[in-house]
Amino acid sequence: MRRGAKAEPVTNWHRAGAILLGIIAGYVVGGAVMETADMFYSTPVTPKGAAAASTGVQIIAGSSQTTNAATKTDARPAGNTIHSVITGNGSPYQNFQGRIMYGTYKLVQKMPGGEKLTGFTRILHRMKPDDLMDEIPTFRANPLHPKCDEWCDFPVADRPNAVAQWIAAAAKEPSMIKGAWILLLECDYVWMRPVQAPDAYDSKTVGLQFMFDYIMPAHPDAAPLMRKLSDNKVDPSAIPRSGPAPVLIRYTDLAGVVPEWERVTAAIEADPVAVKVLDWVREMYAWDIALALRNVSLTTESPPHSHLIAQPPHDLVIGDAAMLHYTWGTLYFEDKQEIWRWEKRDYTTREVALKIPLLKEPPQPWKEGWKIQDGLPVTRELHETMTAMLKQMNAAISTLPDLLNAPRT
Repeated sequence: MRRGAKAEPVTNWHRAGAILLGIIAGYVVGGAVMETADMFYSTPVTPKGAAAASTGVQIIAGSSQTTNAATKTDARPAGNTIHSVITGNGSPYQNFQGRIMYGTYKLVQKMPGGEKLTGFTRILHRMKPDDLMDEIPTFRANPLHPKCDEWCDFPVADRPNAVAQWIAAAAKEPSMIKGAWILLLECDYVWMRPVQAPDAYDSKTVGLQFMFDYIMPAHPDAAPLMRKLSDNKVDPSAIPRSGPAPVLIRYTDLAGVVPEWERVTAAIEADPVAVKVLDWVREMYAWDIALALRNVSLTTESPPHSHLIAQPPHDLVIGDAAMLHYTWGTLYFEDKQEIWRWEKRDYTTREVALKIPLLKEPPQPWKEGWKIQDGLPVTRELHETMTAMLKQMNAAISTLPDLLNAPRT
C-alpha cells in the first residue's frame, strides 16, 4: 500500500441542548424538534427556528459566492446545490492552505456544474478576527481553548463546538445556508472540478463520505473505546471508517449529528487512555461514533471511485474525485538525491500565508526510475496527478491578493 508518510493503525492514530429546527412545507413554516424520525424519513435541508448551543460571534465577511441556483422564488435552495464549509483556527499553516483551497474553489465555480456550488463558509474558531476575514466568507466562533490562537497540541478539538455555534446561528438566520447540501471540507484540499450532488429532497438519496483506511473502529485496541464512548449503544463494526471531512450531508442530518460529535469529542479529550490510543485522529472517531448514534447513513466511497477526494501520493490518479487532498508530502528522488518536493509543512510562517509564492511544479518530462520518499516509484500516473494539482494550486495563487501589509491580528 502506498503511503506518503507514516500512518500506523490504531496505536498511533491519529455537547448543546436540543436543536430546534423548522420544516418548510410549501410556504408554511413551523417549528419542530429533530427526533428519531430523522432516521427513517427524508429530512428537510433548510434550517429554521432557534437552537440552544454555545454562544458564538458571527462575522460574515467577503463574498458569499452565491449563484442563481440558490436564489429561486422557492424558499429553499435547489436540491443539487452545495454549501461548502471549512474550519480552522487562523494559524499561518492553515491560512496558507485555506487561501489556496478557496482560490481553487472559485476557479471550479466557473466550470460547467460550478453554478451548483452556491455557498462557502470558513468557520474560524479563534478569539478575534484573523488576516483572512475580508478574503474568505467567515463565521467566527468562540473557541473552547483560547490558547490555540497561539499554539496548542490539538486545535481540532475545538471544531465540533465551532460547527455547533455555526448551526445555532444558522437556525436563527436561515439565509446563512446557501445550499441543499453541506459539504464539510479541510483546508488542504485542491478543487479540480465541481462536486456533483444528487437531489437532497429525494428521500432515496443519501450523502457521501470518504473511507480512511487508518480508521479502524473494530480493531481490538479501539473497539473497547468505541463501546465506552457510545455507552454500549453501537457495535464497533457498525461505526463507519470515515471522518468529518470530506462529507456531503443534509443540513438537518448535520444538525442532529453535531451535538453527539461535540459530546463524544469532549469525552475523548477528558480520557487520557482514549487520547493516547486514538491519537491525532480521535476527533474523526468522535464524528463516526456520532453518525452511528444518530443512525445517519452516508455512502462511504474509496478511490478511484470516491466522488469527493483522492489522496496522492497514496492514490496515483484522481479517478472520480472532484478534489485532491495533500495530507502527505510528495518528494521525488533520483539516485537517492531529492530532486523535487511538495510538503505543506514547509509553509508555516505568517509572511508566506499572506503572500503566497508560486509553488515549484514537478520536473518535466516524467522520467522512469524516479522514486518517492517511501521508495515506491513515481509512476507516470502519479506524476500527471501531482503536476495537475500543483498547476491548479498555482493558478489559484496567481489570483490571490498580497496581504503581507495587513495589520497583525
